[in-house]
Amino acid sequence: MARVDPGRVTEVLEALRGDPRVEQAEPNHVYHALYEPNDPRFKEQWHLQKIRASDAWDVTIGKGVTVAVIDTGVAYEKHRDFFQVEDLAGCSFAKGFNFLTSDPHGNDDHGHGTHVAGTIAQATNNKIGVAGVAYGCTIMPLKVLSSQGSGTVAHIAQAIRYAADNNAKVINMSLGGPFPSRVMEQACTYAKSKGVLIVCAAGNERRDRVSYPAAYEACVAVSATGPTDELAFYSNYGDKVAIAAPGGDKRFGEAGGVLQNSINPADRTQQGYFSWQGTSMAAPHVAGAAALVMSLGVAKPDKVLQILQSSARKKDDKRRFGAGILDCYAAVKKAKSACGWWRLALALVMAFLAVRWAGSSVRRPLWPSAGFFVCLVIGSSGLFFLPQLGLSWLPLSDTLSTGFPQWDVACLGVERHASPVFYSVAIPLVLAILFMGSAWRRQLLAGFSVGVGAHLAHAALFALGDAQGSLGQNVIWLLANSALCLLLGRVLLKSLARDAR
Repeated sequence: MARVDPGRVTEVLEALRGDPRVEQAEPNHVYHALYEPNDPRFKEQWHLQKIRASDAWDVTIGKGVTVAVIDTGVAYEKHRDFFQVEDLAGCSFAKGFNFLTSDPHGNDDHGHGTHVAGTIAQATNNKIGVAGVAYGCTIMPLKVLSSQGSGTVAHIAQAIRYAADNNAKVINMSLGGPFPSRVMEQACTYAKSKGVLIVCAAGNERRDRVSYPAAYEACVAVSATGPTDELAFYSNYGDKVAIAAPGGDKRFGEAGGVLQNSINPADRTQQGYFSWQGTSMAAPHVAGAAALVMSLGVAKPDKVLQILQSSARKKDDKRRFGAGILDCYAAVKKAKSACGWWRLALALVMAFLAVRWAGSSVRRPLWPSAGFFVCLVIGSSGLFFLPQLGLSWLPLSDTLSTGFPQWDVACLGVERHASPVFYSVAIPLVLAILFMGSAWRRQLLAGFSVGVGAHLAHAALFALGDAQGSLGQNVIWLLANSALCLLLGRVLLKSLARDAR
């Protein structure tokens, strides 16, 4: 295998193929894991394939992030005359609310909200129906629109504040109107100040101006594209558009719409799989992508938006497409890199504390080895810079570019991500017990333990979704195990200092 200047590939191949000693000569292309769920109608979801959702699922499925769907409700439970649609079975739901009746059950009597929720988090890889963008996230069903699909500013503003006050990290509003509201704008500003990314449909009036609430500064306006990546004929556009995403275009037939499981609009006692179009369908693709990014540890709404925009597939017309068309896989890769810097910085701080703490206890300075810092990086951030160096082709690059706790994806699969064994002091402790005999091993083990502790501390401090799957929202667990990892590192370093006396 040889590395060749890209401009000389054709010339080199011709020379090699003309050499009788050479049996075969061809480019050594990079192949990637191709995850395709077993949902029988996934192949009909061109919209998920356009945004490379299945590639992103090799990294994260959005665990631990709550997305509030402010809409007509969601068919998420059996309650009175309401029912759960089949392809939301097994999904995670937060406590909802019906603001029309002041009832703690945000059930759907229309179908729109269920379709939107399906795009965000439809149960995936369950051998039923279709898939969703961030199928590991939690949906918070908030009903503000009636069975006719309309609702008031007051109820919408209440729902926005409710979502922000009840730990939602993303709000999806596939609704809108032509008139601004000070009350709703203040609610959006409040939610963003609480760390919530608000994703809104740009509107379906084909005009050069987006609807409200999408037009508010605190919101992300999403225009809609069709199967050919062109702006959908119905979509609003304008200078407020932040990003575009698939919303469907049924001029290409039923196959041109966005396919999800929902209530049958013609008979609301039944369910089915419906192909719909609208910026209402585009916005939840972005909301789901935001959940994927946040699950990797990017907490601030502006940073999440920056990642989504900078990773989007570029289009020339910013008024129609904003920063471009959503690309989930590219966004997830950028999120991993952004978090890597913070984890590494935190690891260096914790390493300094561990070294000073251990050294002061024996009254002599400690000098960590190069191996200590290598293992510190492996435990905390991994080689997160590999994609930026163009080294994604390396074997196991996806695993090596993350801190050790996230290696559970490679070991256990993405759906069992956030294992308590990996997200604890357990593995550093077992390794220390088995291999702490020699001084150089203790250097490596100390660095690794402190690095894992930094990863867990970052997970707790930034409420990371990637550490909240089977652990729930247990920040105390993460902080306690982070402290234990730091203590273990200190014990190992202290033993080195004593041996050196």
